[in-house]
Amino acid sequence: MKRREKVVGVLGGMGPEATSDFFLKVIRATPATTDQEHLQILINNNPKIFDRTAAVFGRGPSPLQMLIESARLLEAAGADFIAIPCVTAHYFHGPLQKEIKIPVLHIAEETINYLARKYPEVKTVGVLATTGTLKANIFEIFCAKFKIAVIKPTEEIQTSKVGEAIFGCEGIKTKGPCDASRKLMREAAQTLIDRGAQAIIAGCTEVPLVLKDGDLSVPVLDTLSILAESTVAFAMSEIGGAK
Repeated sequence: MKRREKVVGVLGGMGPEATSDFFLKVIRATPATTDQEHLQILINNNPKIFDRTAAVFGRGPSPLQMLIESARLLEAAGADFIAIPCVTAHYFHGPLQKEIKIPVLHIAEETINYLARKYPEVKTVGVLATTGTLKANIFEIFCAKFKIAVIKPTEEIQTSKVGEAIFGCEGIKTKGPCDASRKLMREAAQTLIDRGAQAIIAGCTEVPLVLKDGDLSVPVLDTLSILAESTVAFAMSEIGGAK
């Protein structure tokens, strides 16, 4: 089968800093020693896409059509496949994939496959994510495949620590990563560890900006880094080959 590098399409802007972080992680994950050995990457940074969490809860308009339009721009520009550095957006992965011809990697699938491969002893995982991602059970379907139990923050912890760290006045989306958001996210993670989590999934693409592997007593899975590694592997695989 003919080999050539695939052109990467990044459907980003949700949020912009996570997209920037993902781009850098793809670069760092690429086995390149010269500029020419890096991948061709097309980024559609569209922060105007409607709020995903609000849509999941029925409190805002669906972002699906905007996701489709953004994906079609990447497809028309020559992307061979798409990666989305936003976990909650994957609630719309199925209907989005049906509307475009090129593959869309699934961040939760890639993350849980990585977890099962790298940490086969882990049977209970904690998830730190937006309330929309938690409600949508984005990780559960893939965890079930490996019989991995999922622990989520309590409603109080989700609001006072996770939500505040991401969306609050000192939050990542408001002011960027800071000591306050780091402290809140670590405290939230510890509550999951105390309840039996053997690993923590950074289930929102803002979380790895303030919580990294090594910060806790259990592994922290950076969904952005895992998606970046999968993106590089897929881009360098055989044309038409499976993930």
